[in-house]
Amino acid sequence: MVTNKDNTQESLHAARVRLFQILCALDSLGGKKLDQLEVEASLEELFVEPEAVAENGAEAESGETDADEESVLTRVPFADYRRSCEHACLVRRALPEIDALIETYSTEWKTERMSLVDRTIIRLALYEAVIAKKVPPGVALSEAVRLAKEYGSDDSSRFVNGVLARIVKALALS
Repeated sequence: MVTNKDNTQESLHAARVRLFQILCALDSLGGKKLDQLEVEASLEELFVEPEAVAENGAEAESGETDADEESVLTRVPFADYRRSCEHACLVRRALPEIDALIETYSTEWKTERMSLVDRTIIRLALYEAVIAKKVPPGVALSEAVRLAKEYGSDDSSRFVNGVLARIVKALALS
């Protein structure tokens, strides 16, 4: 039986996945600075539910669907997408502070040497637990490991766990 708590946790996870995906897309732009409206406009077609559906319930006139994209990206109402973009902008503004933590406590791995996925997951977890203090460190670490298992390489979950555990321990947040 699925409980409301399970639904809430999955909903929060889905929002975190969307935020992670937006952050990965923005990271791939390099150091390009975008405000929230630019972020929203640049990725909207990937994340927002299309409003126009043919009368018979079929896909748009071409009949084509982006099956590969749909399996990875979940489309949501614009309001949910806008909240994710807002959070993405907050995370990006905090990157100097977040990356300084990583550089200080992850002496063997500099952020530029980390894979895009691992780096983004670590940054997101540190933002949530250390910068914004929105979630307890244990929850942030657990969610980061879950994301790493879902989107990273075979070694990502161990790597992400190790880096975050070292930082949390050093900051005495556990």
